[in-house]
Amino acid sequence: MVWCSLLLTLLTQYTGSRAQSVLTQPPSVSGALGQRVSISCTGSSSSIGGGYGVNWYQQLPGMTPKLLVYHDGRRPSGVPD
Repeated sequence: MVWCSLLLTLLTQYTGSRAQSVLTQPPSVSGALGQRVSISCTGSSSSIGGGYGVNWYQQLPGMTPKLLVYHDGRRPSGVPD
């Protein structure tokens, strides 16, 4: 099995006043090459949605973070589903 270690950092943006949010996710996931993996993210309903945008980044060892998903599930050009 090929290990794909992902460090995902979540950034939350609020359109109104700034608030502290708490989001929980696993530190890494693994899977075979070409296998689809799912990464959970949980938080209170006031943390996710309701004016907050959740951005997903992938950071491989020794690399800078890469934006994968932003706002309501949009992906930058070149990032596959």
